[in-house]
Amino acid sequence: MIKHPKEQLFSPALRIERLEIQVFGAGKAKIARLFIAGNFSRRFEDAKKVLKKVSEIDFKADYFLTPSGFITIPWKFRSFDEALKAGERYAAKLLEGVEIDADHLFIGVDSYSGNLTKPHVELSITCSPDPWHCTGKIYPTVNQERGLIKADIDSHFLKVNERVVILCCHDLTMFNPRSDSSAKGWRREIKEKFREKFIEFKPEVVLHHSHNTDTPFTWLASWRNLEKISGVRHYATSGVYYREGGVRVGIDRTSELTKKGSVLDVVTRLGDNSLLSQ
Repeated sequence: MIKHPKEQLFSPALRIERLEIQVFGAGKAKIARLFIAGNFSRRFEDAKKVLKKVSEIDFKADYFLTPSGFITIPWKFRSFDEALKAGERYAAKLLEGVEIDADHLFIGVDSYSGNLTKPHVELSITCSPDPWHCTGKIYPTVNQERGLIKADIDSHFLKVNERVVILCCHDLTMFNPRSDSSAKGWRREIKEKFREKFIEFKPEVVLHHSHNTDTPFTWLASWRNLEKISGVRHYATSGVYYREGGVRVGIDRTSELTKKGSVLDVVTRLGDNSLLSQ
């Protein structure tokens, strides 16, 4: 079972004092995805520091992708729409003074009113020259079933320069064939409806926000099945490369198996350099 970050007993994340960035891949790519190696706080001010550092790197991408919950904002909402509007405001403020050469930036924004049984949202804010686009997680973990306020399915399908699908963390597991026989009721209904729309939409790009990815095997079966049922040419997972007690798979292998096509890896390293060498 995939654990949500709020369920894991992390050591308290410290504020960023030092960070370094490495870029792997061609200077021009379809997708530039952010991987943060270390126990990232998800605080607004630390996310701002990361983006400022990314701004110093010379690259060009159509899509720049951040992890799920790249920032966590206070819960002050009575509806999903209110949360979306607040997410847009925080994303706009986050990007003030930041110059990243990408046509569309996808910012993960979470907000929680308490634990996972209480109302919460996990959003993706698309910052574009065109009208901004917002969506959010629709396929919760088991412990989120009572609390997650879900987005509309159609909002995951975006037409910009090409056909793009946005997945928020656990949403990717809708493509995992291992759960097809066990999914019942509304879970089966959502999986079937989403897959049908996905096949009909014929996406060219799939962008996956994850909270934490310290091993590719969390997502590998889902990515492989997604490839099998579609002609998608480019996809990538963005996430925080961290696990309390130690990561399970080296970052090179994790990177290799969570992308396809033209993808630039922007790796932000926090604290212990050994995180990149395991």
